[in-house]
Formats: sequence, C-alpha cells, structure tokens
Amino acid sequence: MIPIFIASVSPFSGKNLICLGLGLQFKRDGYKAGYFKPVGFSPVIVEGVTTDEDAVFLSRALEVNEPLQSICPVVLNDEIMGRLMGGEELNIRQKTLTAFNLASAGKDIMITRGLGRLSGGICLRFSELDFIKETHAKVIFVDKFQSYIDTLDGFIHAAKILGDQLLGVVFNLIPSTKVSYIRELMVPFLKSNGITTLGIIQKDRILGAVPIREIVDTLTGKVLCCEDKADELIEHFMIGAMNVESALNYFRKVSNKAVITGGDRSDIQLAALETPTKCLILTGGLYPNASILGRAQGIGVPIIVVRSDTATTLEACENLSGFVSLHSKSKIQRAAEVVAREIDFKTLYAQLGLSK
Repeated sequence: MIPIFIASVSPFSGKNLICLGLGLQFKRDGYKAGYFKPVGFSPVIVEGVTTDEDAVFLSRALEVNEPLQSICPVVLNDEIMGRLMGGEELNIRQKTLTAFNLASAGKDIMITRGLGRLSGGICLRFSELDFIKETHAKVIFVDKFQSYIDTLDGFIHAAKILGDQLLGVVFNLIPSTKVSYIRELMVPFLKSNGITTLGIIQKDRILGAVPIREIVDTLTGKVLCCEDKADELIEHFMIGAMNVESALNYFRKVSNKAVITGGDRSDIQLAALETPTKCLILTGGLYPNASILGRAQGIGVPIIVVRSDTATTLEACENLSGFVSLHSKSKIQRAAEVVAREIDFKTLYAQLGLSK
C-alpha cells in the first residue's frame, strides 16, 4: 500500500481538488484507492457519528466504504480543544495510526488530506510531519497563486524537510496571465532545487462557481421558490441598483449569474428575470410582490430573501466565489477532468512505481 499525503503552503489552496482528482484517476486505472483525513475541523454529525464535512464528501465521492470513524478519527471542536488545553492526554497519535491502518486495509493507494503545513497538528502532539514520517507517506504539495516568494519558500522548505518523500508540487488557481511566467521561470527554478512540478492548474469558472445552496447557508437566507434548483452553480454576482434600461443592458451581458438587489426594487427584479439569471437575492429582509414570485416560479429561478444590506451581501458572495468548494455533484466530473488533464500522471506513476 502506497500512502500519498496532500499538503499545502497556504490555506484553501485546493487540497480537496487534488485528493478528489487523484482518487478518481487511480480508480479509473484499476487501483483500489482509499481516503483518510487525520484531523477534521468542520464537525458534522452523520449517522450518529461526529465526523468532518470534507471527509464525508470526499469518501462518498470516491466511494470509500470504510466507517467514518476510521476515515477521520480526530475532529476538532470546542470540547476537544478544551480537554487538550486542560492537559488531558488524548492519545492522538495512537488513535490516528490505528484508524489509518483500518482504513488502508486492502487498498493499493491511500490518499491522505492534511490540514496544510507540515507543522499542522503540532499542538495535538502528533503533527502532519509526524504522520508522514511514521507512515512513510509520499507527499504532494499544492499552493494557489498568491505570492511568488511565499510559494517558492514553501515548496523549497518542504523539499528540505521531506527529501525523497516529496513527490512534487502543484500550482493551483492560477490566472491565465500567470501561466507562462510559472512555466518558463518558476518551474525551471524549482527543478534546479531538485523539485518536480506535477501540474499547473488554472482558475476554472465551473470549479470556482458557487452552488445556490451554499449562498443560502452563508447568508442565512430564506428560499421562496424553486428549492429544487439549489445545486445550480452561480459564476457571477451582479448588483441591480440602476434604472431599468441600464439594468437590462447590464444583465444581458452576463449569464449564470445571481442578481443582488433590494427587496423593494420590483423593476430591477423583473429586468433580471428577463435575462439569463439563475438566482435572485433580495436584500433588506423585504419580500417580492406576487407577480415577481410567480414569474420566477414559472421560469425556475430561485428567489432568496436575506436580512443584510446589498453591499454586505455582495461582499459575502464574493468571498464565497474566492473559495473553491467541491461539495456539489455537478463539480465532481469537472474536478476529475481538470486534474486528469493538468497533472503529470506519467511522471507521478513512474515515481510511485505504478503502471498506468
């Protein structure tokens, strides 16, 4: 069994994307791939078990049928942290390794998703680096486009610590304008430092889109109609705060959008519904009139009412669109396609001693 550990230089760099894409490709190539997350920090209760939200999603997407307790043995919440800081011995190391051995039984490859940096979990007395060393895992580091120096420092630092255990690195969420710079300058520089680049993944409009369901949850909104459209993806957010003629011209330019406007602006709401709009977000806690609601229901456009003002709502939505969540069935196939296309599986398989 080959353990592969996915780490990152900075938070929200796309570890779930790499885990999902690798796992699906390994399975397509005939390997039995498992999934493991030593420490979770998004607690949910599933089938009476406290586990991690990402771990549930990834294990189901990869059709891993192990018990949830063995897929993510440690889930951080206020109670656990209180016990830890109170000096209680939680036996994290033993609990983690026991679960990992159970989850990896009968597998060819185990994909393990870390918190991020190698120092992650050090307060638990069993860090990510400890786990990597004890399981003899091979490591892939991923980072998003943010700062050249931080990314290079992070990759080189990891290489110095991990040595031969580092398989390579992946650049993720890269603007198209930066791809040539990375390919022509940063990749050769990393190579001169003994580091293999396994992929350069550009920002993807579908992967970066936000399911309506997540918008509702984030804004604590109320859905007035078309709840069956909750998995539809929103690629753009637009504010409606102009006259109707300007609004129509403005809205027609963009598809797959959500329009954010005041609940009292029925003229703007109607204009949005006359263009390719996937969702209306009405601010100020104000409800639309019956004709708007009927029109939206007739064409299948959800209307969400939120209490916040328009500016606050837009900021929250834009923050959502900067965070790639894969918790939508409509994104799984896209993730598989992107990773299969952009990751150098030939090199990866050669490093792992696998045949494709």
